[in-house]
Amino acid sequence: MTRARVRRTATERRQELAEAAARAFHREGFHRVTIAGVATSVGVTAPAVYRHFANKNALLAGAVETGLDEIEAAVADAGDRDAVLENLTRAALHRPDFWTLLQREMRHLDDAAQQQARARFRAFTASLGAALSAGGDPEELRVMTALAVLASPSAHPTSLPTDRAHALLAGAAAAVCVAPLPSSGGGATAREERHPASRGEEVLATAIRLFHRRGYAAVSLDDIGAAVGMAGPSIYHHWASKADLLVAAVDRVLSGLPAAGPDVAPKTAVRAYVDLALREREALGVSVTERIGLPGDAAARIGRHDAEDLAGWVAMLRASRPALDGDEAALLVHAARAVVHDVVRIGRLYRRPGVADELEALALAVLYSP
Repeated sequence: MTRARVRRTATERRQELAEAAARAFHREGFHRVTIAGVATSVGVTAPAVYRHFANKNALLAGAVETGLDEIEAAVADAGDRDAVLENLTRAALHRPDFWTLLQREMRHLDDAAQQQARARFRAFTASLGAALSAGGDPEELRVMTALAVLASPSAHPTSLPTDRAHALLAGAAAAVCVAPLPSSGGGATAREERHPASRGEEVLATAIRLFHRRGYAAVSLDDIGAAVGMAGPSIYHHWASKADLLVAAVDRVLSGLPAAGPDVAPKTAVRAYVDLALREREALGVSVTERIGLPGDAAARIGRHDAEDLAGWVAMLRASRPALDGDEAALLVHAARAVVHDVVRIGRLYRRPGVADELEALALAVLYSP
């Protein structure tokens, strides 16, 4: 039997294409997605896509717009803080791709589209801050950490039933909105200025900085060489490939991850993770957003390391909260660590006096949220 083709209005088709593109950008990254691939995924031809979007950049802008529409509606349609968080949690689970677009892919938009999207997101966070305000507490920090919790399934999908994932995420987001914070003025971790011991280390440090700011795919060896003060090909005297620099950046973070297990106190592991994040801020940013560029063998090895690391954190949390099953504990672990690395790698909040103590308190609030 031939399946009848569904006829859509131009508005419906544009929405369908934008959402299909969002899923593709989330899965593959901007540079790997093609107009033809997006067209095929919805059963149309590439020329049909061009009737709605002039190019891939416009398609990315459309994908971002659909996510902004959804989260803006989540806040506009709610009243008190609990209702806002319920709506945002539902949106986060429905559109996990959006948060990756926001954090990793939006920088590939042209200047005008990027400015427009950022302005809309700033307006959204301002309205969210008003909704989440907790009597004089630092709203910007609360907003960012609540969003970090809700965005965590974008990078770490959960196999939990939707209603259970919703309850845990909403509870964790609520926890960071009301968690007592230490008074500012102390507790910041020293950011040691790293002095490269060799020319090769200087190349790596420069590559990490550029990958963090522009994205791995957008940086060439010539870009790295120019920033270091050498010709791009001269980098081959120190590193075999650009991919090796990416692997070294991720390994720098992995080598500093704190030990975790049933005999480790969550407070100890959380504080060590906070200290690592502040010490290796840019490398952590690369590790979080640029793994999509890892070559297959390195990706497999790093994936095994991630699995072992997560197992240790899950065992640690379950020793303190035995009522949690493994999947529930894993969701809370990912959310708690997202609170730390999102604040550290995005924006300026990592410079706050006492931020290390604040992040420790917020991450622990997530781990022990109802």
